[in-house]
Parts: sequence; structure tokens; C-alpha cells
Amino acid sequence: MFHYTSCGLQNIWLRNGYRKVQTPYGLGSSISDLEGLHAVIGMHIVNTKPKLSGAEVRFLRKELDLPQVQLAQLLGVSEVSVRGWENHRTKISKPADKILRLLYSQHINGDGDTKEFIERLSYLNRAEYTQKFEIEESDRGWQEAA
Repeated sequence: MFHYTSCGLQNIWLRNGYRKVQTPYGLGSSISDLEGLHAVIGMHIVNTKPKLSGAEVRFLRKELDLPQVQLAQLLGVSEVSVRGWENHRTKISKPADKILRLLYSQHINGDGDTKEFIERLSYLNRAEYTQKFEIEESDRGWQEAA
């Protein structure tokens, strides 16, 4: 068995799907279908872990190809918070934990609707929001007034 720690997680062991290779720097390993392997690891984390660890938050963030600042914006927290989670200084909040799991699950299943919706929410400009919302009824039903 191969202890696969390159992903940043310490509890991953591969029974097969890898081979040892000689490199100019010494003995190394080559993993077949790395993308598929990471998808299985990510979905295992999302579906079975009761609380995400810092290493798991980092793994999911990297698999989503998001810098810390962008994940922070999506989750409505500061970049310092994300850094704190990943460095095991603080624990991820329950709402952020759930949203991160949802984002990853939607990413793997090929549906970007959730991420797009959360991105739109994170960029709303509260300063431009007006309290007055005019609605009118038409022959097609209720709608926002033009």
C-alpha cells in the first residue's frame, strides 16, 4: 500500500493505481487518474466527515481552484478566517462548512448553478440597494415594475 500524503491529507492509503518510478532525484511515484482519485477523496470528505479539518478545507479549496481570498468572499468571511481554518488555528463555522461542501459537491457533479448563485450574492452592493421595491400586477401575474 502507498501512503498518499502529497494531497495534504495524512489518512489516504492507495491499494493500487500507482507505480514506483525512478527519477533523476531518486525514487518517486506515479498515480494514474489523479483527477479521479481527488474526486473520490473530496466526495468522501464531503459525505462522511462530521466536521472539516483545516487540511480538508485546504484540500477542497484547492480542488475548487480557488485562492483563499475568493473562497472567503464566497463564504462571506475574511481571508484571515480561511487562513486560520487551514492552519488549524480556528475551526470552520457550521454554515461555512456546509456551503463549502455544497460548492464542492456541485463542482464534482458538473452543476455550477450553486456557485454562480453564491457568487452573485457575495457581490451584491448593499450601498446601492434601495428600500423601495415596486411591484405591479399584469395579465401575466405579479412582476417587478419597470
